[in-house]
Amino acid sequence: RSRGSGTACWWVRLARDMTALRPAASRGGNGAAASAKQPLVSALAEVTKAPSGDDVLVKQENLLPWSGIVCLVYSILVGLVTIFCFFGGGQSERWAHPDPEELWHARTAMLLVFSAIISEGCLLAANSASVRMVGQNIAGELSLHGPGDSLLTLSMYGVKVATAMHLWWHSGGLVHTDVLAWGGPRPVYFARFFQWSIAVPVMHMMTSRVFLCDQRPSVTLLRCAPSIIAAWSFVWSSWVMEVTLSPACRWLLMFLSLMGSVLILVDQCKLAYDHRKEELFGMKMSLVIFQIVVFTWYGIVFELGRFGAVSCLHEHAFYAYTDATLKVFQGALLAMLRNRQDLHSIRRWWVAALAAGRDMTSLIQRAKVPVFLLDLDGCILDWNDNLRSLTGCSQEDVQGRPLLDVVSALCKDGVEAALEAALSAGMAEDDFAGGEDSEGVAMRAEAPDGVSQLVEISIPIRKNGEATTEMRQLCMTFVPKSNEEGLMGGILGIGQDLSEVAELRMVQERKSALMAMLSHEIRSPLHGMLGLTTALLETPAGKGMSRQLGMVRSCAARLLDLVTNVMDLAQSEKKRLAGKPIERPTAPVDLAEIADEVIVMMNMAVDKMNKPLVKSSVRLTNELAGKQLPIVPGDSYKLTQLLYNLMTNACKFTDSGSVRISADYKTDQKIVEIGITDTGRGISKEGQKSIFRPFEQEGHSDSRSFQGIGLGLSVCTEIAELHGGCIRVESELGRGSKFVVQLFCDG
Repeated sequence: RSRGSGTACWWVRLARDMTALRPAASRGGNGAAASAKQPLVSALAEVTKAPSGDDVLVKQENLLPWSGIVCLVYSILVGLVTIFCFFGGGQSERWAHPDPEELWHARTAMLLVFSAIISEGCLLAANSASVRMVGQNIAGELSLHGPGDSLLTLSMYGVKVATAMHLWWHSGGLVHTDVLAWGGPRPVYFARFFQWSIAVPVMHMMTSRVFLCDQRPSVTLLRCAPSIIAAWSFVWSSWVMEVTLSPACRWLLMFLSLMGSVLILVDQCKLAYDHRKEELFGMKMSLVIFQIVVFTWYGIVFELGRFGAVSCLHEHAFYAYTDATLKVFQGALLAMLRNRQDLHSIRRWWVAALAAGRDMTSLIQRAKVPVFLLDLDGCILDWNDNLRSLTGCSQEDVQGRPLLDVVSALCKDGVEAALEAALSAGMAEDDFAGGEDSEGVAMRAEAPDGVSQLVEISIPIRKNGEATTEMRQLCMTFVPKSNEEGLMGGILGIGQDLSEVAELRMVQERKSALMAMLSHEIRSPLHGMLGLTTALLETPAGKGMSRQLGMVRSCAARLLDLVTNVMDLAQSEKKRLAGKPIERPTAPVDLAEIADEVIVMMNMAVDKMNKPLVKSSVRLTNELAGKQLPIVPGDSYKLTQLLYNLMTNACKFTDSGSVRISADYKTDQKIVEIGITDTGRGISKEGQKSIFRPFEQEGHSDSRSFQGIGLGLSVCTEIAELHGGCIRVESELGRGSKFVVQLFCDG
């Protein structure tokens, strides 16, 4: 953190992408079985259930381990015994003359606690500064000595100060006499036991938080609840032990008090054992050992005082100074441990960031796509191997040169606009994040990488170190790249080689132009052939060759229909490639009139053998005759072509039955549905997926038995989409087909 907020942000941003920083804790056995056996544990787990997957919960059985159950049983037992001894064993009289020197030691120890409070305030201020520097999101990944730790520590200090103030101002306050102590009566300060009843549970909870730092406070409290209750119980049983008048109660409570301190330490060791595989276990265990030493030390002095081995003055001076010193020492140990944990986290992020940086450099160089890096002035900083192989320009040739000097003149405007857009996006992120503002660092770490923009660029190809007229087409996207301070430090360009795509597009454009030109040039001779054959059939000389001339006219008509379809497809493809919007035709069209015309043409149509296209066993039905339909905006010629292609297709595949054309206006949807229904062979499910594509026919094995090359339905799709509509098919093999065309109509 000493290097600044931006560096911390950079570590976290890279480390989050490259490694998992917080592995989920998985401990314990069969949770379902434990739930069935322990309903209390299930209830506790339900209360502490995390709202999301990010909260890691201790397994159910770990919320109430066997050591916790023992502490609860002990608390119930010692509570009943303490109540019985308090009321049944009697209470000693008040101590009449407190020693002023003991109270003086209490006041002096209070000054030590004041210095500890100042130290704790400095730790809390340092934590707040760290949070402001790295932001709340990143601070959540650290184990900072935060408000939770400070609250526990300050609560111990506060109780100590309050106790000292009470003893000072009230000359000891409520003081009883320990009449059964060896060596003579001794004073028993109620305020000191009150302090211990709060400080001992808090001290125990502080040590437990070291192992449960990744848990919610409620989980920590529930896990420590049995031992906290046991600690509170044994402290007050010790007070009753000192003020009781019954020797039997005294010895029983002394034994139970010692047992309580041991059970608390056993539960603490059980918690440490459950977390023995965590990082810094040895340092965390030092707090447990410290707690064991403190409890043992206090227990020895307390018992020595009961047996008269330590004078009353020395005993209470020990309590006064040791309470202050040991609490300060434990707070310092906790802060040191938190700092050590944070250093481990920061080191892990730093190593991950270095690895991510190396991986990023390797990725840029070895990527099979063009990648380059620019500074804020648009000059090239890095140029990967793929670009070198594509353009023939090495990194030494282009490094330090502006990108606009490397690309061709035709695309400079587009590249310059894309660079400005990327710069604007990056600067907007910096402004949104607050620049150097501490909270902005975390926001910038979570912010998106800006708005990318696709742009096509052309780079002249160099061969043998010499520039050529050939161009390499690339499609690039520019995104802002952050520096180590978390601010925008450059622009990263990532893209794809479009050279082959550009060649294919050029071939497609030439193909469409060729198809349109040939179709246009072939139509004129075909019209001439149709006119000449029609004229010859009307002359006496042509009547002897009427069959042959009819076949010529039929072939010319089919060829003209094919050429018209090809030309329509070529024109649509040309407009699509050029990106030009296709205007929807708006001329009024009477569908009933078009249907009548199509029926007439179908009755006159012949196949390639000059036989009628509509077989004698097939009946044509026009259900639009006499039906009131709204006028449809569109192109009458193209809609006629649409219906004619669909009717022709239906008649070709129908050997018997009927082919009918129907229409219906749906007022709520404002569309006209035209249906072409036949009783032919039907279309398979697989065939329905491909029949609307150009040059595709259903049933390739016998497709040659039917005339056509598979353009009719494709042209129908183009015409329907031109009118803002669509076309679909409903069919089953052996049960005929129904083609439905939907056209927009406002009524």
